Order: sequence, then C-alpha cells, then structure tokens
Amino acid sequence: MPNTEEDATRPYKRQRLNMDGGGAGDTDQPAGSSAVDAARTEPELSERLRKVMLCTVCLELPHPDDSYQCTLGHIVCEDCVTRLLAEAALNSRDAQCPHCRTHISWQELTKNLAVGQTLWELPKNCSDCEQQIEYKSLAKHLKTECTKRLVHCKYRCLGCIWQGCQEDSAQHEASCSNLQMSSDEILTALSTIDQLEQMAVQPLRQCHRQLSAQRISYEDLDLRWPQHTSRLNAELRFQSATIFVFEESWRLRVKLVLGATELRLSYSLKILSSPREILLVKYFATLPAIHVRAKQLMDVEPQLNQAYFNMPGQSSDFKLLPMSCPIATYRLLAMPRIKLRLWMMLN
Repeated sequence: MPNTEEDATRPYKRQRLNMDGGGAGDTDQPAGSSAVDAARTEPELSERLRKVMLCTVCLELPHPDDSYQCTLGHIVCEDCVTRLLAEAALNSRDAQCPHCRTHISWQELTKNLAVGQTLWELPKNCSDCEQQIEYKSLAKHLKTECTKRLVHCKYRCLGCIWQGCQEDSAQHEASCSNLQMSSDEILTALSTIDQLEQMAVQPLRQCHRQLSAQRISYEDLDLRWPQHTSRLNAELRFQSATIFVFEESWRLRVKLVLGATELRLSYSLKILSSPREILLVKYFATLPAIHVRAKQLMDVEPQLNQAYFNMPGQSSDFKLLPMSCPIATYRLLAMPRIKLRLWMMLN
C-alpha cells in the first residue's frame, strides 16, 4: 500500500520535454542534435549581443571596465561620456544621452555588472591584425601573440633602433647591421639611445629636483568656468580663488584656446600682493590624486616653469599646460569641478 503521507510531502517534478515540445518518451530526435543546433546558433547570438552592447555614440564595443549607462540603460563608453560632458560644458548646456535625451552626469551614470561581464566574453577586433579575439584575452594577444604588434629589434642592446611588426622582425634580425658594428660604434649607438631617453624624462626630473627647494608649497585649486561659454568663442579663460603662499597672495589663470581640430590649455601665475623683495618662483601643475581617477593621474605632464615677481598685479607669461593626449583635455573639462594642483618652489 503506498505511503500517502510521503507522497504528499515529495516535491512535484516537472516532466522533461525535448526540443520539439513532446513528452519524455519521444525519441525521434537524435540525442546530439540539440547540441549541434546550439553550436550553430552561438555565433549568431554572440553577434546579436555584440550589437546590443555597442556604445550608442561611437558604435564601438566599450572596454568592460569603461562602460556606463544612462538612467534608461543606454550604453556609452567612457571616452564618449567624456566628450559629451566636455562639449556640454563648453556650450553652457546640460549633457544628454544621445539616444533618449535624458540628462547625464558623472553622478547619474552607472555601471552595470551584467553588461561588464558580458563584454569580457564578446569578441573584439584586434586593432593591429583585425583578428577577432575575446575581450578577456585581448590584452595577452596584443602583448605576446599578435603578428602585427610593434616590437623592437632584439639587438637593441647593441644600439639598433629598428622597430616594426613582429612578423617582420625575424627578417630584420637576420641581417641587422648592428651585428657587423665594431665595439666603438656600438658604444656610440648606445650613447645616442641613452641621450634620447634622458631627454624624454628631463621635464619630470627637473620637477623632482625642485622638490628639494628651500621652501615648497602646493595648493589644490578649483577653476571657475566663465558665466557664458560657447564653441564660437576663440578662447575661454578660467581663474582660481586667491591663494596665500610664501606670505603673498596669488591667483592661477588658465586659458583654453578652441582650435578647429584641438583644444590647447595654457596657464599663468599672477601675484596680487606687493612683494617685499624680488621673488624667483618655480612652479608646475599636476592633477590632485584625491580628486581624479587613477587613469587621469598623468593626464597633465609636469613641466617646470619659472618667473620673477617684484610688483603687485604682475603675471607670468602663459605657459603650455602639457596634456598626455587629446582625450586628456576633454577628461579635464568633463570633471564636475575642474581641479589642478599647483606646486610652487622658492629658493
């Protein structure tokens, strides 16, 4: 006699159906056919997902760590968000999602974990060889596997300055002229390479040396936007609040030149008080680490400037504010509040 109490507590198990919707006893379809059908539809599904995940502005697949969405869920890559916010600020208007026209800002944009995880699994074209690689494997491919990646000659230690595609490196190295050079010629070539490398880091080293100055100070500055801005203006000028350094009052001024193809920033230091003696002030600007993301830290490249001040209202010449790349300028302008860290040294 069946145990009715046990049957009553046993959970109900739904009967498994095959792909055609028939009962469990249907055996007309081969066992492996469902796996074959799934394999056939997988590339199509991957491509459909890829199209859904594209940035709504540039129509490129965003990096999984740099994808954002508006309040309605439309995906925008970080570079496009940066440009949208910067262009809106330059034209004194609110930034909007280009798809749904909802308001966007760094505070309103969010990241979607599911979108990020999906992007890691999707294929993306390698920028060098155009081969489709899963995003999660793309960095390794670009570093060690891509035949079109840029490499140096393996005899660079002998002074060879050749660089080119990895697939051409074997042919070059087989006939590298540095293998036939004398020891004196190799030393001369290495000296040239060393001089070039020293020149590349010279601005940064000059700034580091000045950090041992007799008196040193730094200030984190907010730059105030002009009340009315427009792309039609040839240039815009920003200025900081008054700061007090070395017993004097100062103000930083920044000029933004709106070119047809690029934005160029320069800055000037102005003394407001009357100095008791002639001051030789060395200064440079960076971004404050506490107010920017890690990838922005080197957007402003340190470059040492100096100027003499001996009367109130005197300003230094406008010096270029060196940016690491064009998008770095947009990242600065897209900040909710534009901030710079001004370093000042007095010997």
